[in-house]
Parts: sequence; C-alpha cells; structure tokens
Amino acid sequence: MENKFDLEGYYNRAWSGEMCEDISIVEYIKNYKHVILWGASYQGKAIGKKLIELGVDIENYWDIRWKELKSANQIDIIAPFQSSDKENCLIIVCIGNRVIQKNLIRDMKEHGYQNMLYGDYLYMGLLCPFNQKTGINAKRCSGTMECRQIYCHRINGILNSQCTSENPIFLTSITLVINQRCSLKCKYCTSYMNAYDKHERIDFPLEQICNDIDKFFGAVDMVGTITVMGGEPFMHKDLSKIIECLCKWKNFGLISIATSGTYPIKEEQLKGLHDKRVNVSFSNYTESINENQRKMFYKNIELVKQSGVCYTVGEFSPEWIIPTSLANKHYSDEIAAEKKSICTHWHQIKNGKVHPCDFATAIYSLHVADYENDYIDLNRDVSKEELKEQLRQYINKPFYESCRHHGYMEGESKLTAKAAEQGFQDFIQLPENGIQNK
Repeated sequence: MENKFDLEGYYNRAWSGEMCEDISIVEYIKNYKHVILWGASYQGKAIGKKLIELGVDIENYWDIRWKELKSANQIDIIAPFQSSDKENCLIIVCIGNRVIQKNLIRDMKEHGYQNMLYGDYLYMGLLCPFNQKTGINAKRCSGTMECRQIYCHRINGILNSQCTSENPIFLTSITLVINQRCSLKCKYCTSYMNAYDKHERIDFPLEQICNDIDKFFGAVDMVGTITVMGGEPFMHKDLSKIIECLCKWKNFGLISIATSGTYPIKEEQLKGLHDKRVNVSFSNYTESINENQRKMFYKNIELVKQSGVCYTVGEFSPEWIIPTSLANKHYSDEIAAEKKSICTHWHQIKNGKVHPCDFATAIYSLHVADYENDYIDLNRDVSKEELKEQLRQYINKPFYESCRHHGYMEGESKLTAKAAEQGFQDFIQLPENGIQNK
C-alpha cells in the first residue's frame, strides 16, 4: 500500500525535544490494515495502551516469549513473522535495546515485512511528558522501563537546547568504566571480562577516576546519559565517592549504574546515590545464575529500595548478541569509515583514557593492539581548551583503527539462545576456521 507520510520528519520532531501535540502519526498508523507491535514488555505495553486509547486497532503483539506471556493489553501475543498480508502490515518495533533491535529489523525485512515504525521514537513523540520547556525528570526517565534513556534522542534534544556554545561538544551517551572485576562469568560479555588475566582484575584508583571525570566534563558541553559500570561497579568500594564526584557537574542528564545485582551491596555505597539524576539499573540474569546469586539479586534490590535510591529491574531477555571477535579483519579505509558511520558511539572513559566504544576499549585493555590515535589520554597536561579541541577532532575522525577489527568471522554467530550464559569463549586468539570454545 502507498502511505505518504513524512516519517523522518516526525522522528526529527520527536528527537528535537519540541512538543509533539499533533496526532498525525496516529492517522498514519490507522491507514494500515494490520498493526502489529513487536515486543510485549514495558515499552510495547505502554505504546499499545496509548494507541488503543487513540482508536488504533492493534491486531497482535509479536514476542519470542509468546507461549509464556499469552497477551498484553488484552491482545494476543503470537510468535514473530506469522502475519501473511505483509504489504498491508505495519510493524511497530517496541524493543528498546538498539543493539538487539538492529538484528531483529534485519530478520524482519528478510521475512518480507517492509513497513516499519520505530517504537522508541513513537514513544518520544506520543508519550514522553517532557520537552524543551519542562526539562526532564530523571526519576521518570530512569524509574520506568518504558523507554531506554541511553538510547533517547529526545533527552539529547532537550539538554542540547540549554547549550549556549556556538559549536558545542554534545555526546548522546558515555560510559565510565571503574573496574575490571565482575561477580559473573558471562560467556558472551560485551566487555570481554573473562579475557582479563587474574592480575588485571582490579578496581581503578579513585584519584584517577575523579581526575578523568573532572578533565572530561570540564571540556565537553553536555552529555545525555552516563553509564557507570565495570565489570561489576558495586565491587568498587569507592562507588559512592565516584558518583558524588560526577554529581558535582551539571552538564549531563542522567546517571545509570549498571549492575547484575549478584555482588553484595553495602549501605555505605548508597550514600552518594540520592541525587535525582542517579538510577541503579539491575540487569535481570535470574535464569542464568545460580540459587545463591538469585538470592543476592533480590536482597540487593530490597536494600536499594529501602534506601530510597531510584532503581529499575530489567526483564530477562532470552537472547544476547554474541560479540564480535577482537581480531583484526584488515578492512579497507572505506569499509572502516562505513562501519563508523553506522555505529552508535558510546564513548568510554577508562583509567585515564577516552575510547570510542567498548569494543575499542577491549582491544586496548586486552593488549590486542595499541592504536595511539584511537584514544585521548586524559593524563596529559593540556589546558581545558586544548583538550576540548582534541576531543572535537577525535570525535569527528572518519574512522578508528579499531573499526578494522569489528565484524564477524566465519564460524561466529550473532545470537545465543540464552542471555548471560555462564562460561568462557576465546574472542582474542582465533583460528582460521572461526571461534574456539573452552
């Protein structure tokens, strides 16, 4: 069917942080004979409820947990790709995790479904209560699982409107890595934690972390969201002091402390976490961990709840993306530039350096390669203005040498049947015929 609507224009309005009071997007959705929401968790339920209120007839939900979930908003949940009238079908993708989302959209198109709407952008324009005039409320943004603030362009639009610089450095999201220790041994960890030797499983010094924070936030204009992680961040005894150091700065939106909840949280670690911008984000790995770890998970949630610190608990995701090997694939400049252009860049601050992403961080930290032009050294004695210019040039590089490493080799798969599966897989030393299990 032909459905002329400026979808990109709507996305841009939603991203900008402007008020989106028109419901033209709803009329666009109503033009389709079959409307399906892919994803029946928090975001899918919230969008479905709103669309029903606005008179949209939702045919089904798609979810790989369809046998378990049965229904959402009194609408049947079925297995994906079961709709036959593909030409007149609109799929609203309500899966907030952008890493997983990319692969699912690829699968959807391979099955012949071409009409797609991003559910997170629909949420920004249709359900988000915040705009450039109201600002944001971190308790709402962090305290609900309906949207994922680390992927939220709308937060960026709202915060960016507050920048007064002519040419500001504004980053959607950055990650502050505070240690190389973890309480789990996830086989497909995207931070490659299992690959560190015993002597490298450390907490970084508080003085170094605070120096990194002050140097970086003194040079950039605004950051949308900060993810504090490791390893396991609650294994760092000075976590509270690290968060207090971050919260001195006003040029960011939200802080998310990413934890598996499987390591005992101490009350003193929560003392610096009551800033309204801070949220403890519990990843739910309960179907992959042992009984003692599950008990600790629920004990930690109750402790954080009783402390009054804002927190969220994720739903268990049945599948994880298997990370790509760290080996150099020797891509051309053109391919490396293409990879950088389509990548979601969550720059990482780790032990005195700024890296372009967790993958590039692992290449350096695990001694696969040391590309001096792939990171900024925060320990160098330069002025705030000099560091700002270095960061600007670094962010705008056409590609990084680490981009030549990113990609799947023969024998590697992109999905695993079970998220947070415990075990070991070698992503560094790879034979010609693919990956090795140990």
